[in-house]
Amino acid sequence: MSHAENPMSDSVNQPRTFEVLTAAPVRARRKPRDWPNEEKERLIAETLLPGANVSAIARAEGLDPSQLYGCVARHCHRGWLRP
Repeated sequence: MSHAENPMSDSVNQPRTFEVLTAAPVRARRKPRDWPNEEKERLIAETLLPGANVSAIARAEGLDPSQLYGCVARHCHRGWLRP
């Protein structure tokens, strides 16, 4: 098959249009919060209530659920809490 017979080569020589995509700038990293011990104790106590939804508690406080799960796990591991 010669170059002239190949239909794919026709599309290479055609004009093309491009769309330039823009994105919002990446946020600067937030400074970690310094939670008072009383606040940590209150949140952990909430997670230990029967029927507590740890994800909902975390999100209500503006936390990622994994942060609160991790905090509870650390306190249990250190023996400060009994699961």
